[in-house]
Amino acid sequence: MAVGAGRNRLASSEQLSAERGGAIRVLVVDDDGVLVRALQRVLSTQGFEVDAALDGRTALSRLESREYDVMLLDLRMGSMDGMEVYSLAPHPRLPATIIHSAHIDVQTAVTATRAGVQDVMQKPVPEEVLATRIRELAAERRALRERPSAESPGGVRRDALERLVGGSARAHELRQHISRVAEYRDVPVLIQGPTGTGKELVAQAIHALTCPGEPFVSVNCAAVPEQLFESELFGHEAGAFTNARSPRVGLFEEAGNGTLFLDEIGEMPLPLQAKLLRVLEIRQFRRVGGTRTRVFAGRVLSATNRPLTSSLGGTMRPDLFFRLAGYAIRAAPLVERLEDVPELALHFLAEFGKRHQVHGLSFSAEAMIALQAHSWPGNIRELRAVVENAAIVTRSGLVGREHIEAALLARSETPESWQGLAAAPVMEDEPVTHVSSVMPAVKPPEEALSRVVRAHSLPDLQRDMILRAFEESRHNLSKAAQDLGIPRSTLRARLRRYGVR
Repeated sequence: MAVGAGRNRLASSEQLSAERGGAIRVLVVDDDGVLVRALQRVLSTQGFEVDAALDGRTALSRLESREYDVMLLDLRMGSMDGMEVYSLAPHPRLPATIIHSAHIDVQTAVTATRAGVQDVMQKPVPEEVLATRIRELAAERRALRERPSAESPGGVRRDALERLVGGSARAHELRQHISRVAEYRDVPVLIQGPTGTGKELVAQAIHALTCPGEPFVSVNCAAVPEQLFESELFGHEAGAFTNARSPRVGLFEEAGNGTLFLDEIGEMPLPLQAKLLRVLEIRQFRRVGGTRTRVFAGRVLSATNRPLTSSLGGTMRPDLFFRLAGYAIRAAPLVERLEDVPELALHFLAEFGKRHQVHGLSFSAEAMIALQAHSWPGNIRELRAVVENAAIVTRSGLVGREHIEAALLARSETPESWQGLAAAPVMEDEPVTHVSSVMPAVKPPEEALSRVVRAHSLPDLQRDMILRAFEESRHNLSKAAQDLGIPRSTLRARLRRYGVR
């Protein structure tokens, strides 16, 4: 009877998969060719449509060109291991993933699961066990794809992620984390990162993917007086305390089935932390002075720009920290993703032009190089302010290097650090679209000149200019920095990035 029931379940699963888009598509990623062929044969007999990749780059190419339901992923493979493949895979096409390896330990399993992997299996796995798990994950993945909130009218998923501008590995990783955790709406998320890195934008993206159309309620914990904090979060009834003349809805009620975002959570008073922990655990609360128990069906997101637990110098209860950090996301500082500066700057300039109805705004190549030479201690917020400041003062519509330098000097707490940059020779402004025609002050040899002419991106141009100046100065750091018009510390950091000792 059990066997018959199993066959009926199998038939139902196959019928369901046919109704939802045909055969289940599986990608096997493993550098053992013999094993790959065996898995292809075995899984094909189970009714799966199987593709294979013998290395990480081939796997990424397959994921870019085709959508799969499930990916079987080996851990140890040549130059790119399995977790690297998983982290670089394009999320809109990321299938449910099973780590399928002979090298599994507890730490590996925990790391993979936290990264979003659905299952970890140690080779060899019995054929029926593997096939059953593939069917289960495929059914879950297809159900998620068909769920209305995952792709609402108007492209909510796409729009939410496109607001997070940047093509760097850090930006790609951030979008992946957001997309994965959005599928689990009951999991609290802690967003960590320095001031100005866009933590609230990350929270809004998670909300848009999890529950579009529901309220997004944000509160800055540092801005609420301690004596009013409990009433602010939970609301109060009339007469609960002096001057409470009428009932008040708190933020938990206001969020409803949506999202409550607690920014600067580290500033929450200790006495209130226990009450917040209780709400997160039982999903219920009462207004101050009230007797009616209310249910919170939404999601809590929080953010911090500093350590929270006492072991790291913070003032938060450890039990609350671990509850808030059901899933932790780090918003990287801009200095770790400088390759995103041109795209971010162009985005902010376009936004400024649209908002103020100013047409034809653009950057000169030298302005863009100046932007990338800065370390951006204020992160994305500082970059946006500098771009808007420069856009205001330009009269021709072309933002030049002198406009960027003026904006940086105006906002700098230590103007001396920019004296070298301000004194550097300014080349004739050229639009970014003609960056290949811009020539550095240091005269390049013919081969280097050819490389500049062929360059299609500002990072390439900047790298060529820095390396060329360093060579022309015979590896004299101070002279090269002076020729380039950038601080010596910035030049040293860039050379280290380019692998130059």
